[in-house]
Amino acid sequence: MESKRCKIKDSECHLKRIQDWHNSFESGISSLIETLKGLEDSSIEARKECSEHYARTIELTRAKTRFTFEVSHELKAPLASVYNIINVILDGYLDGDIEKQKGLLDRARVRIKSITELLNDLLMLSRLEERTKELEKEEFNIGEVFSSLIEEMNEYAEKSNIKINWNLSDNYPHIYGNAELIRRVFANIIHNAIKYSNPRGLVEVTGEKENGSFLLRVKDHGIGIKEEELPKIFNIFFRGENARPNRKKEGMGLGLSLVKRIVDAHGGYINVKSQLHKGTTAEVRFPEFQKKEK
Repeated sequence: MESKRCKIKDSECHLKRIQDWHNSFESGISSLIETLKGLEDSSIEARKECSEHYARTIELTRAKTRFTFEVSHELKAPLASVYNIINVILDGYLDGDIEKQKGLLDRARVRIKSITELLNDLLMLSRLEERTKELEKEEFNIGEVFSSLIEEMNEYAEKSNIKINWNLSDNYPHIYGNAELIRRVFANIIHNAIKYSNPRGLVEVTGEKENGSFLLRVKDHGIGIKEEELPKIFNIFFRGENARPNRKKEGMGLGLSLVKRIVDAHGGYINVKSQLHKGTTAEVRFPEFQKKEK
């Protein structure tokens, strides 16, 4: 709005107009400074966001490269072994020695089985990450998975000179999910507890209905995991430094990666606590099936 005109000799009016203009000018400058500051802050924020996206892209690229390297490494050794076995047999080095030929073929069969299992695990990882909603799920009593699991784990524990103490509640809840995959979760956790226990050690398995979910707790007193490695245990191909020296501990580091993704796909929860040389406790929960009221 245009200010009131002043008479030529009205100095007070002129001073007031000058003061009003000065105030208006200061207000405009302040507003401009705030606008520029906001643009600068936005620019800094934008640069920061771009930098974070770039860093994330680099991280994903490196992870992809590491993943490709690890898969290639895990496939190369057994394939080379099978290739050499076939060459030995075809080149006639064992002509007439049927027993040695059978022994080599048995070794080749084991190698091929390990390759098949690795590929199946990789396909399952891909399926869980990209098509979780397509998993076949149904309501079932979670106690059903233990009927064959107990026998299988007891047999493995006996071969490993380990004792399992089973403490499973009879009050099994119903779960909505894929029974085969959930069984795989339990089997992997218990299998790991046995595998990394000390000779003649004890593995304690507890299963019970608790707070609207089924809780499985598996505790061993074995080699344990370093504290700084715990956040990495669900990474693909990760194996703790404490486990690597003993090459007899079979496995390619995909087990817990799959476990985590299966649990997540079912809306469950998994937690692992461990102390080096003292043992590890793994807890996994699956939510109880809630029937919809009509």
